[in-house]
Amino acid sequence: MAQLASGGISLVGIPQNEFRFTFNLATGITKADEGKPVALDTSADNTVKLAGDGDVIIGNLKVVENRLVEGILVGTVEMKGGFTWTKSGTVNRGDSVVGAGSGAVKTGTNARTLVVAVGSTTVDVIMI
Repeated sequence: MAQLASGGISLVGIPQNEFRFTFNLATGITKADEGKPVALDTSADNTVKLAGDGDVIIGNLKVVENRLVEGILVGTVEMKGGFTWTKSGTVNRGDSVVGAGSGAVKTGTNARTLVVAVGSTTVDVIMI
């Protein structure tokens, strides 16, 4: 099979600007959590948390903004696109994923996710 000059095809990092939304962030989320999967936090309106064990992932945390003057913590969540996330356990191409806790994902039922590439510690996931 012929190889592309760029080294191959990746579905990660293609911006989907029309699917980026601002949410309140759960307490404890920091800039270090950017790029991790998030789930809806049902304890407060319009709020996301880092995807915990078994949580349905709704998007990727793109940006964290600590608005101290306003007293709020907000972030931009990408609801569609291709993302690289840390994996927990065995995850195969074609699987769907849910939260595994600590910013990782594991195989589970989530109709919006599809694993398209698998590395030793990470997976590339598209959210549709």
